[in-house]
Amino acid sequence: MNEIRTCKIRTDLALIKEPGTELVIWQRSLPSGLQDWIDQVDAECLPDIRILIKHNELQPALEPLLDSCGLRVSEMRDQLIADVNDLVIKFSNIIQSNDVDVRLQRVSHDACWKFHRDSVETRLVTTYRGPTTEWVRHEYAEQAIQKQKEFEGPLEHLGDGDVAIFKGSCASPSRGIVHRSPPITGTGLTRLLLCLNK
Repeated sequence: MNEIRTCKIRTDLALIKEPGTELVIWQRSLPSGLQDWIDQVDAECLPDIRILIKHNELQPALEPLLDSCGLRVSEMRDQLIADVNDLVIKFSNIIQSNDVDVRLQRVSHDACWKFHRDSVETRLVTTYRGPTTEWVRHEYAEQAIQKQKEFEGPLEHLGDGDVAIFKGSCASPSRGIVHRSPPITGTGLTRLLLCLNK
């Protein structure tokens, strides 16, 4: 059973722990002021950070890293940090681990454009700016992996602001959600992606 669940509240992300559930999507929207600010930040100042950190140490570690990226201290930056921090704590509780691999990544090229399953147990993703993660339902998964750019089957994508948590291939062999980053080379777009891994 490859169940896909949607929810309206953050706590329901924990449904990913249920047997047979492979993807949970928390359908949310960022506050309009925060979204407008992220969309207007100079792309060169967007963070490109990866750290392995204890869930309760993220905020003090993130602030100097954002300083070094040129992302100036502001109320909106504090809101972004708070949102990332909340998601890291929630993810840590779900995976029952104090240590979380956190990637807050600026993407302006075709990163991970191939359809694939992640070699992780569990992953959380949300896109703060730009096109969101694309994925396919189980019945089209192998076709998407085989055909890649020639795949013409139904293609799903997360909504703006949505948070998804899904199982990777390490959770069970030949299972896991097949997905990709949307191809953006040549569009002039820059994405800001948060990715948390176990």
